[in-house]
Amino acid sequence: MNKTQIMKLHYAGPRRNVGFTFFAAKNGEPVAEFRRIFLYEIDAEFILARLRLKYPLPDPESGERVESFDPCWENPVPKAVWAAIAEELQSIRPRDEAEADFRNAFGQWLQEALEVGDYVTVSGNL
Repeated sequence: MNKTQIMKLHYAGPRRNVGFTFFAAKNGEPVAEFRRIFLYEIDAEFILARLRLKYPLPDPESGERVESFDPCWENPVPKAVWAAIAEELQSIRPRDEAEADFRNAFGQWLQEALEVGDYVTVSGNL
């Protein structure tokens, strides 16, 4: 069961349709029974702006040092980094109710993903 949920905040329709899939992973593989989420680029930036600041990072699969986020490929990100991002997101004062709902929904998904997986991967479709 590989369901993907699309979350939207600012996305208003087809322009480029560039986006990112987030999924929990364990032992080098996606956790099949856990839902993935897809965020269009404009909405993903809310999270990715924080993630990019954490690089360079150790790849949780290979242990190698990864210098920067790659919007074209998979980016496995260690659990500890996501935990720090989750804290940062919760400390942000949302501009409006829609942003608060988006932040809370992503935060809830992230918490669940970190419980079922060893890390979370972000995969771009650029």
